[in-house]
Amino acid sequence: MRAISTVLDAALFLLLVGAAVSTLALATSPPPAANDDAADGVADTLTTSSATVHYTLAPGARHASSRVVEFPVTDGSTFQRTAHGTLASHLAAAALGGLTVRGQRVSHARADYQRAVANATRNLTRGRAHLAQIRARWEPYPDAPVEGTFRVGPTPPPAATVHAETVVVASGLPSAREPARRVTRQSGTTATFERVGAVVARRIVRGLFPPNRTRSALLGDYPVEGLVTYRYERLGRYLRANVTAQAVADNATGANDRLTVALGERLAADMRARFRSPGAAAEATSVGAVRITVRTWSP
Repeated sequence: MRAISTVLDAALFLLLVGAAVSTLALATSPPPAANDDAADGVADTLTTSSATVHYTLAPGARHASSRVVEFPVTDGSTFQRTAHGTLASHLAAAALGGLTVRGQRVSHARADYQRAVANATRNLTRGRAHLAQIRARWEPYPDAPVEGTFRVGPTPPPAATVHAETVVVASGLPSAREPARRVTRQSGTTATFERVGAVVARRIVRGLFPPNRTRSALLGDYPVEGLVTYRYERLGRYLRANVTAQAVADNATGANDRLTVALGERLAADMRARFRSPGAAAEATSVGAVRITVRTWSP
């Protein structure tokens, strides 16, 4: 497994998928064996090759079902966007663009972006002697109820000999592992899953809805302000937190506070069922990372 830093194009922040991307400093795996060269080669392509993708936010408006947000226009130049970055950074953003809560997708605003990223990835990995599947996955800890996954390529046949390589890129969300560790160290034996869940939730919400940028978006032009409000509404609905009034009032801080409390409670309950202790939950957090796994096999 290798780790790299990734910087997402500024255009990708229009829907507040991430904040400023940090650099990851994770241990790397030993050099791949000869029979792993195909997977390693694809991974190198993802981290070193750049692509410009053109996409539209229109699916977010067309798929919206809201009680408070209206989308009278669902196509046109105001929805068009362009983003530039490495394939790895695009894949990470595409994974977060497919954010789900218990398997329910929050928004379709990134659907066309995901299509464009899939095409760009296929174009730059085409012509190789091996078939490949690429999966980008973001999760705040393993099997968390909130996650984002994006796949490009077919599933290997059951009988195929599969070789794999994984790279870790920054997600654009603030890292939560060290703050969660600090909570458990300071609390000692009184550390609780609630405190760890609150730390993780705070960083997820802050990354998904950076307060200053989000408020600017809510005060901005159509369709961005509607898409961001709708995203608040949907996430709040899944977490059973009423944040629509705050979003409509352009109160990003208030909406974030409510989402943080609701998400923290959800995560704490889930952590209690998965981990033997709050310290183990803290060690497992990976809010700031997206894992991109390349699997290759002979046709």
